[in-house]
Amino acid sequence: MVMQFTWLAIAIVATVGYHLVLKLTPAAANPYLSLAVTYAMVTGLFVTLYAAMPGNTPLREALPQLNWTAVALAATIGLLDVGFLMLYRAGFNISLGQLITQSAAALLLLLLGVAYFRDRLSLPNIGGILLCVIGLWLINRR
Repeated sequence: MVMQFTWLAIAIVATVGYHLVLKLTPAAANPYLSLAVTYAMVTGLFVTLYAAMPGNTPLREALPQLNWTAVALAATIGLLDVGFLMLYRAGFNISLGQLITQSAAALLLLLLGVAYFRDRLSLPNIGGILLCVIGLWLINRR
């Protein structure tokens, strides 16, 4: 349970940092070059961590264990980064960008979870979903 809260805290702090950094990225900076430098640095970090971890499977054996999900995740991360960077450059409020996109994504994931992963919903879950939908409506009301 402690590790779950630790990882949750890390995810929350990283999400806040992610949006702040994207919002503060200079408008004059080429977004694709900025993201390329970011990905190169992240790639270097994870390759270093992989090499430094004790007991790792040799790279020649580990690579065939990967499947399409590694490529799909790269595509979704790239789209996520470009989407938010350009959303903020277009003047969208940082206070609403994450809230609206995550709420909408949560609702879509809920539908996918029920339809394809056999997730079950309880009455309190349905009440929470209705509150999210009402909240999205209120946030987007002008």
